[in-house]
Amino acid sequence: MASSSLIAHGCRRRVVVSAVALQLLVLATQAGAQASAPAAEDAATLDTVRVLGRVRPLADFPGAVSVVSGDALHRGQRESSLAEPLARVPGIAVLDRHNFAQDLQVQSRGFGARSSFGVRGLRLVVDGIPGSAADGQGQAATFPLDMLDRIEVLRGPLALQYGNAAGGVIVGHTELSQEPRSGIDAWADDRGSRRLAARAGSDGGRLRWRAGASRLDVQGERPHSDARRTQLGAVLEWQPHPDQLVRIAAQSLVQPDTDDPLGLDRETWRRDRHGTDPAALRWNTRKRIDNHQLGLRWQHDAADGDQSWIGVHAIQRDIVQVLAIPEGAQAAPGSGGGVIDVARRSHGMEAGHRWQWRTASLALGVEAAWLDEARKGYENFVAGPDGNPVPGVRGRLRRDEDNRVRTRDAYLVGDWRFAGPWTALAGVRASRVAFASDDRYIAAGNGDDSGRLDYDEQAVSLGVARRFGDDRTGGELFASVGRGFETPTVTELAYRPDGGAGFNTGLVPAHFGSGEVGLRWRGPAMRGSLALYRIEGRDEIVPALSQGGRTRYANAGRTRRMGVELGLDGDIGAGWSYVLAANWIDARFVHAFGYRVVRNGVAETRTVADGNRLPGVARASGFAELAWRSDDDRFGAAVETRLASSVPVDDINSDAAPGHARVALRLDWRHAGSGWHGFARIDNLFDRDFAGSVIVNEGNRRFFEPAPGRTVTLGFGWRARPQERR
Repeated sequence: MASSSLIAHGCRRRVVVSAVALQLLVLATQAGAQASAPAAEDAATLDTVRVLGRVRPLADFPGAVSVVSGDALHRGQRESSLAEPLARVPGIAVLDRHNFAQDLQVQSRGFGARSSFGVRGLRLVVDGIPGSAADGQGQAATFPLDMLDRIEVLRGPLALQYGNAAGGVIVGHTELSQEPRSGIDAWADDRGSRRLAARAGSDGGRLRWRAGASRLDVQGERPHSDARRTQLGAVLEWQPHPDQLVRIAAQSLVQPDTDDPLGLDRETWRRDRHGTDPAALRWNTRKRIDNHQLGLRWQHDAADGDQSWIGVHAIQRDIVQVLAIPEGAQAAPGSGGGVIDVARRSHGMEAGHRWQWRTASLALGVEAAWLDEARKGYENFVAGPDGNPVPGVRGRLRRDEDNRVRTRDAYLVGDWRFAGPWTALAGVRASRVAFASDDRYIAAGNGDDSGRLDYDEQAVSLGVARRFGDDRTGGELFASVGRGFETPTVTELAYRPDGGAGFNTGLVPAHFGSGEVGLRWRGPAMRGSLALYRIEGRDEIVPALSQGGRTRYANAGRTRRMGVELGLDGDIGAGWSYVLAANWIDARFVHAFGYRVVRNGVAETRTVADGNRLPGVARASGFAELAWRSDDDRFGAAVETRLASSVPVDDINSDAAPGHARVALRLDWRHAGSGWHGFARIDNLFDRDFAGSVIVNEGNRRFFEPAPGRTVTLGFGWRARPQERR
C-alpha cells in the first residue's frame, strides 16, 4: 500500500502520462498518413543502439548513450569484471570492491551509489534476459564478457522508460552475425589469480550459435578474500522462415564459498592498507552463489516494416551467506540470525507489436514478472563440547518466510522524424508492483511479521534531437526530460532500521524528475559527446545502517544531482589514438531528514543535514587512454589512467575515502597466420594505496574496502582463423 501522501503526486503524474500517450498516438497517426512504406536506413550510419526495444541509428537517438565493442571490450583485457569496459563510458562510475562476495558497485549519474552489494538503481540486461530481478536488484557478475560483442549504456531521462529502478540501463549483447571468435584464452597474475576461457560457434546458414565457458580463481591480496567462479553460456539463433527469428540464451554462474574480508575502519586501514578485519576471520564470513537463467524470444519482421515479438525467461538464484554478527546481537527475539539462506525463483514474459511508417513508429508492449523467494536465517554458531560457541557454522533456525513479488507493466513508445533533421522520441509506462511476505517463524517475542505492499507507478519521458552535417562529419544536439520511480527491493523491505521485527512497511517508492541537454559530434579524427543534466529526487531509498553484513533502509528527503559528462576519442596519426571520459557531479541532500536506528543494541536517532553530499558518489572521476597500434595491427601498447576524487562514506559526511589516480600499462600482440595472441598488463603501476569502494553507512565504521597494489598479468590465447571454421 503506497503512502497516502503520494496520492496528489500520483494524480498529477497520471495527467502527464495521459497527455504524452495522446501525443504519441497523434504523432503516429500523422506520420502514418504520410506513407505506408518503411524508409531505408542511411547506409552511411556509423553505429546503432538497441535501446527502448528497437535497433535505431545512434544519430537519431535524443539522449546520452554509449557503446563499447570490439577491441575496447576484449583486447588486452582480463575480461573478469564490468569495471574494465565501463571505465571508458562517460557518466558511469564503477567502485570495484575487489570482493567477489559483494560484486561491483556500479553508478550512473549517482544512481546505484548506495548499494551495499550487487547493483541497485540500474537495469541490467544480458542477451535479452533481465540481469535485474523483478524487485530491481541486479548482479554485474551475470555479464559473460568474453562472450559479448557489445555493451550499450543508456543514461538520462530516456532510461526511465525501462521501468522500475532504471536510473541507467546496461545492455550486453552477443552478435551472432559476426565472427564467432572461437578459441581459447588464459591469463595469470603475480598474485596467484588465473582465468581460463574457451568459446566455439558457427555463424553460417539459418542456424547460428555461440557457446563459452570460463573458470576464474582469485587469490586476493587481502587475507580471507579468495574466490572461485565458473560460468557457462550459450546463445542460439534459428530462422525457421526469412522473416522470423527464434533466439535462445542460457547462462550459468557458480561461485562456491567466496570469502568476504569485510571493510576496514579508518585506523585499521591506516595501519594495514591491505588488511582484513578480525571479525571476518573469526566468523569465516563467506558467500555461495548459484545463478542459472534461460531466455527464449520469437520475433517476426513483416515486409511492411512492422514487427511482433514474444519473449519468456526463467532465473534460479540461490545464496548462502555467513555474516559477522556477534552471538549477543542474535539474542533478541526478533533477530534473523547470522546466516542467510535464500532461494529465489523468477520468471517473466514480454510481448509487443511495433507499427512502422515511413517517418515514424509506434510500439505497444506488455511485461510481467513473478519472483518467489524462500528466505531463512540461522544463527552463525553452535555450542561446542565445552559449552562455548563455535563461530562460523550454521546453527538454530531464526527466520523462515516466503516472499513474493509480482509486476505488471504496459508501455507505449513512439518516435517520429519530422521537419528534416529533427527526431522525437517519447514513451510512457504504467507499472503495478506487489510485494507479499508470509512469516513461518513465530516464537515467543517474535510474532507474525507477514505483510503486503502494493504500488501503482508511472514513468514518462520525451526527447528531441536535431542532426547537423553528415554522418561522418556531423553530429546532433539533443534534449530530454522524464519522470521515473524506484520501489524497494525484497532485501530493503526485510529489516526495519529501528531493529524491530517484520516487514519494513515504512518504506515508500522513490521518485525522480530528470532532464538533460547534450551534443554528439563526429569528425575524421575525433568523436565526442557532452551532456549536462539535473535530477530531482524525492523519498530516495538510502541505507540507514549497514552492520555485520546486514543493511537496513529508510527514505531520505529530497535529493538533487547536477552534473556534466564528457567523452572524447579519436586518432592522432601514425597508429596513435586516445580515449577520454570525464565526469563531474554535485549530488546532495536538499532537505534535512532523520530516522531512528539501532546500532549494537543501542537506539539512536540519526539526523542528516541539508546540503550534505550523497555518500558513495565521487564529485569527479575520469578515464584516459593513449594507445598505439602497428600498421599491420600485430602489436599494440597503451597507457590507461583512472582518477577519482574523494567519496563520502555516510549520510552525515563524517569521513571520506581519499581521491586517487592510478595508471595501468598494457601490451598486446597477434600472429595473423596462426591465430595466436597474447597480452601483458600492469595495473596500479605505481603501487598506490587507495580504497576501491566504500560501504555506505557501515554501522561499525568499517567503511573502506582496500584495492590491490601493483598487479602484473600475462595472458595468451588462440583464435580460429575464418577458413578453419566449419
